[in-house]
Amino acid sequence: MINIFVMKHTILLFGTLLLSCASSQKSAEFTPETFANTITSAELKEHLYTYASDEFMGRETGTEGETIAINYLKDQYEALGIKGGMPNGDYFMPMTLKAYRENRSIDCNNVLAYIEGSEKPNEVLVITAHLDHIGVEDDGQINNGADDDGSGTVAILEIAEAFQLAVKQGHRPKRSVLFLHVTGEEKGLLGSKYYTDNPVYPLENTVVDLNIDMIGRIDEIHKDNPNYLYLIGSDILSQDLHDVSEAMNKKYINLELDYRYNDPTTEVFERGRYRENRYYYRSDHYNFAKNEIPVIFYFNGTHADYHAPSDTVEKIEFDLLEKRTRLIFHTAWEIANRNDRLRLKE
Repeated sequence: MINIFVMKHTILLFGTLLLSCASSQKSAEFTPETFANTITSAELKEHLYTYASDEFMGRETGTEGETIAINYLKDQYEALGIKGGMPNGDYFMPMTLKAYRENRSIDCNNVLAYIEGSEKPNEVLVITAHLDHIGVEDDGQINNGADDDGSGTVAILEIAEAFQLAVKQGHRPKRSVLFLHVTGEEKGLLGSKYYTDNPVYPLENTVVDLNIDMIGRIDEIHKDNPNYLYLIGSDILSQDLHDVSEAMNKKYINLELDYRYNDPTTEVFERGRYRENRYYYRSDHYNFAKNEIPVIFYFNGTHADYHAPSDTVEKIEFDLLEKRTRLIFHTAWEIANRNDRLRLKE
């Protein structure tokens, strides 16, 4: 990571010097693509080969693997110069969660990093991914969770870096951005529920949650057309959100946005049987949506390696992960900088 990181910042520093010599042209020359293009498959790969390695022991909530994961995330944000999102500046949100499926309590942490907005700092855009996975099998096989949700986790790191590079070049977002890595998703969306029950930033000031959970693979439906991404929930609470998302995709990325799972009764084949997908209720965005906060759930669909030790890094489609991550950055950037807050449907 260090060599790529230094190279990227050297290039952008040179760009900053050039811009300072022509400050009158600064606004005219700037586009969000300047920073979206710093999201690269190479850096996503470097992060994920670490984050979804055996060293992290499957990242089960409340285990040593989770401790390794949260410290890795903290180290990345510190290296970027992005401060912790807790009131005292810390990155960790400590919790004791009741894992009802296991009838036990678990001590664990969410990870928060925060960029304050320039004009509307009290309005907060949240980007979520779950940092945890399902740990180690009884026979010792490690569930590394490269797609679930290593892909979403490293996507947030790259999006955060792009925002921070913009800040360093004088383009701080108008609204604040919270990069929220939640734990306990695999045990029942517990970390995101804890956050929305105990919000660090008031829910009434939270304008959107963009939730990234599994965006590194191709499902069976799209094996012949991999230029796609499922979006769930974009128009359920806010037409504005849906319209912004569509516009950003059309302007910059041109993925096929598939909305079939907006209907929770659409059936999917998972783990040997057909069942209603209910994806709208099955990832961390739901704890925001039930509080009337507009959401998008970004998702590639399930696959044969879902919740299996075979969900490994070498199966990730990194060029596609780059493209999908850039779409989420552009959507986040537009929401953070548009004049009007996203409106709820009446």
